[in-house]
Amino acid sequence: MEPRKQVPKTKNGIGAGLFCALMILFIIFEIVLLAVVLVRAYSPSEQPKLPPVEQTPPADDPDDDPKPTVPVFSGGVLPAVPTANSATVTLSNEIFSQYAILIDAETGEILAGKDAHTTFSPASMTKVMTLIVACEALSTEDLERRLAFDEEIYAYITSGSYVGTSPSLPTESGGYSCFGDTYRIKDLLYGIGVASAADCTYMIVKEVAGTEEAFVALMNQKAQELGLTNTHFDNAVGFDSEGNYTTAAEMAIIMNYAMQCELIVEVLSKQASHIIYAQYYDEGVEKSYKVTLSSSWASRLEKYPSFHTDTTTVKASKTGYTDQSFMTVMAQSKNGAGRYILVLGNRTSSANTISEKFRQTMVDIEYLLNTYVS
Repeated sequence: MEPRKQVPKTKNGIGAGLFCALMILFIIFEIVLLAVVLVRAYSPSEQPKLPPVEQTPPADDPDDDPKPTVPVFSGGVLPAVPTANSATVTLSNEIFSQYAILIDAETGEILAGKDAHTTFSPASMTKVMTLIVACEALSTEDLERRLAFDEEIYAYITSGSYVGTSPSLPTESGGYSCFGDTYRIKDLLYGIGVASAADCTYMIVKEVAGTEEAFVALMNQKAQELGLTNTHFDNAVGFDSEGNYTTAAEMAIIMNYAMQCELIVEVLSKQASHIIYAQYYDEGVEKSYKVTLSSSWASRLEKYPSFHTDTTTVKASKTGYTDQSFMTVMAQSKNGAGRYILVLGNRTSSANTISEKFRQTMVDIEYLLNTYVS
């Protein structure tokens, strides 16, 4: 039997083996390539950037923290509401004033009154509320800051409804313009209370609220907080307007509340004049000059021969002189036994001069304090 012959390899067999080898190499290459891609994808240097995490800065040194501001007036307690009782005296022709009220500031008891709940224009007594709002908005640190008196302010308080109100800051000194000269905020508050100055008032109004409208909104908000239902303001200076009104009784509440602020008491207790200083620069050198603020009624009441200065003293006051002028007074017993608020308004006598109206007001104040304050 013939031995079996080996079958020779054909070309087709060689091609199949080569193909398999190439496929294996290709698969190995793909695996290596995939591995490289995965390694690079998860490499720290190639990872996608995440948004930075906000870091909390380390606490500042306590000594570097800003000091808290201290308000000039942090608000007082609500004053007692003026209330009549069996001892209250209803006034008539005993006084010249059409509206009047005298209250015990501690209890709210009405000692004497005349149409005390009838509305009338408060004139410049409006500025007592202006001082309240300003002192509650300003800090003690603010008092030393300076504000510039400029043409815009002067134009505002000498035009429109403000014609006839009292500007007190000079526009010229020694032949030079005073526009641009600066005043301490504290001195401007004295300008409001002592001289009833419209320019000082508007400078404070603008500083506190930006506009008079915004400031007046704060005044009306304060009136609501004090529980006043027959008081409304539409300006900060006190010119006569249908939208600017109060009553003697509610004006007494405003004054009584204001007397809890030491600075307001200090300002309204000035009975004659007060000197402030305007600052300016001349070729880079700081200079200043005096400006005298004069009170509209000074200390003349206590010079009246029949006024009982041995029992009563006037502690603070604010006048208002328009066609519906009036006055408010905070009086105190000499022995410290009591405090009193007196409000007078809208004199209806035949007096046609300021001096005669002023005299009648003094007579009314003298009579009421001498008669009802012990």
